[in-house]
Amino acid sequence: MDGTTHVIDVTTAAFVTAVVEASHETPVLVDFWATWCGPCRALGPILEKLAKEFDGGFVLAKVDTDREQALATQFQIRSIPTVMLFKGGKVVAGFPGALPEGQIRTFLAQHGVVRGGLAEIWSDDATARALELRAALQADASRTDLQLRLAVTLAEAGDDADARRALEALPAGVYGDPTALRARAQLDLRALAAARPERDAVRTALEQIMRGDIAGGVDLLLDALRDDHSEASPARSALVAVLQMSSDEDFVRDTRRRMARVLF
Repeated sequence: MDGTTHVIDVTTAAFVTAVVEASHETPVLVDFWATWCGPCRALGPILEKLAKEFDGGFVLAKVDTDREQALATQFQIRSIPTVMLFKGGKVVAGFPGALPEGQIRTFLAQHGVVRGGLAEIWSDDATARALELRAALQADASRTDLQLRLAVTLAEAGDDADARRALEALPAGVYGDPTALRARAQLDLRALAAARPERDAVRTALEQIMRGDIAGGVDLLLDALRDDHSEASPARSALVAVLQMSSDEDFVRDTRRRMARVLF
């Protein structure tokens, strides 16, 4: 094995040791390929890149089906490339063809394959990142930092019910973390908006905020607060959630002053 890339070429004679037995310790992704196969040449570099990035999270075992026809027959390889994932001494999943990198990352995350090195690089896409974080927590459920990150990622992905459950399940050490508070506020804003009728001023303001126009949305909420500044005012609740969601101290300070002028 190349100690940097975690890629090996596997023969029929070595398959049991290098793949089946080894998969009891580390997942092994087997790439059945051939030199003449165009899609194989497209897929191979992607798999090798991921093997290097995952830094021991899995071993990539390459099987040349022209040279190792017995293995191709044993695993009923009818087309190439074909990829199979071995864990615990057996095939647990696989896919045919040259999938895009993003789909391969999702495949690995869905089947509990996580990075083995110290560097943790998560997908930019929130849905894919949530899968990766769930897989990482299956490997080590004690990681409170990952528990928090998963809760925030679920909120970012718009999976509000799961996000709220994850936030409420956070351990005491991170329950009150500012990041968790901001994520709860984000969920509260969406819930407040959904509860308001169409064309309602508060709903319009919140939708504007959720589209990224925070300043414009706050102006609308302050106008609504002038019309109703009771304790039960939905504009007041919405402004409190906006302040909790923000990490900009200057914005928070200025908005509090503007609220005070309206209320008092």
